[in-house]
Amino acid sequence: MSAEPVIEARALRKSFPARGGALKAVDGIDLAIQAGEVLGLVGESGSGKTTAGMTLLQLHEPTSGEILFQGIGSLKGANRRTLVAFRRQAQIVFQNPYEALNPRETVEQALREPLIIHFPGDKDAQREKMLRAMERAGLIPAETYLSRYPHQLSGGQLQRVAIARAIALEPRFLVADEPVSMLDVSIRAGILNLIRRFASELKMAVLYISHDLSTMRHVCSTIAVMYLGRIVEEGPAEQILDAPLHPYAQALVAAVPMMGGRGKRPRVQLAGAIPNAAELPPGCRFHPRCPKAFARCREAEPQLRSIGETRRVACHLYD
Repeated sequence: MSAEPVIEARALRKSFPARGGALKAVDGIDLAIQAGEVLGLVGESGSGKTTAGMTLLQLHEPTSGEILFQGIGSLKGANRRTLVAFRRQAQIVFQNPYEALNPRETVEQALREPLIIHFPGDKDAQREKMLRAMERAGLIPAETYLSRYPHQLSGGQLQRVAIARAIALEPRFLVADEPVSMLDVSIRAGILNLIRRFASELKMAVLYISHDLSTMRHVCSTIAVMYLGRIVEEGPAEQILDAPLHPYAQALVAAVPMMGGRGKRPRVQLAGAIPNAAELPPGCRFHPRCPKAFARCREAEPQLRSIGETRRVACHLYD
């Protein structure tokens, strides 16, 4: 792996106007993703995962903080030319392939559009990139799909088309936002294998966003656990999944079904639902739901600190 991350976020924040204040969707996160790495970002709905991914892609303008991209530098205050260069190298696969594709466009029209924008003029080169992307996404033989419309494809084929469109530009950074949640279980493994292969073979840096930890074991090298806009634990995927440290991470892991006689995990009960990000609780923002909370948790917010060589956790239990 390269010593310099492909993309890095430093103290990244994204807030939205809300009644009586601001909704802090992303509240000061630090992330770095290397070439060939799949970083899984996990948390309940409302934790800020998708907003973090959209902000890293500059689809949301950061409220504060900095995003650094390898070969470009800081994106803060970037001009249009710099943003065009960045967006050619940073792409996204959305959760719902039925909404991501225009029902009035053929597969060829959908895939050729970004190539026309970023590689204008040379139609032969555009076609070559398009067919190569389709084959990499498992749409074989590619020519048989070009004239089809979305309604003529299955859900799995649609998501492969969306993936092909994202990788046609050969990006260095890919955000996969819940890419298998709308698909049947029988075809999820194929899509996850594609994402893992793109990272290893094409040396992409991948941010894999999901609420489903069970899929992360198969695709992620690193996992960051997010709660109410903050990263509460980060480390190698196997370590997070086998021995989580933060009580919230423990609760998420305990909720993953176990099969094949692998034993039983201790059940973790959480009180209530995730709070409104516009009305954050004092101290540790997880303390109202935490079964291990004590007095300090209600008074001071814990900072993300190193535990050993590979783990970081934000919890007063480890102060």
